[in-house]
Amino acid sequence: MEPNEFCRRWVDMPPDERGYYKACVKALAQATGLSERTVEGWGKDFTKRPEYVLNILRKEDIINQIRQLVLPP
Repeated sequence: MEPNEFCRRWVDMPPDERGYYKACVKALAQATGLSERTVEGWGKDFTKRPEYVLNILRKEDIINQIRQLVLPP
């Protein structure tokens, strides 16, 4: 799963809102276990991300979906 897609799905604010990029970086860092500084190094649109991150984000996406189904709101 691409970082932008992960953010659109799991960052609870519109992409054009102030602070979205920072919230996205934080969510990606938390999901991947990498530092926020490393995630920022992927560029504004996260195009310089390593390939292995796609698998990690897909797995985190599935885990988040399961949490939504299982855990009460």
